[in-house]
Amino acid sequence: MEEKFTQEEKIAVASVLFNLADADFQSHKSEKECLEACLKELEFDTKGFVPIPKNELQKQVYETLKRMAKEKKRSFSLMMTKLSRSDAHFGARERAFVMEILNMCNVPFVHK
Repeated sequence: MEEKFTQEEKIAVASVLFNLADADFQSHKSEKECLEACLKELEFDTKGFVPIPKNELQKQVYETLKRMAKEKKRSFSLMMTKLSRSDAHFGARERAFVMEILNMCNVPFVHK
């Protein structure tokens, strides 16, 4: 990743990733490990962090995600893909949530 995320972008991305990890109401070790790897790549310190609830994302983070540079959006999209697939089941709730983010925030779908 060449361009560093701003603190506002880190909070937005981390909030989406935390919500995505819980989208199917299941907690898998592989998902938790993938989430931790994504947050490390993001250089985000989760100490004291409380993710923005899913029902508040549109109001609080969508505009931030929309304004991100193309390369940041691609990195973020890849993080969502990795996290969604980390438990070997890309379920309907996860798909719906990812599609909402992609469509509402003009983020390209990156699968590899």
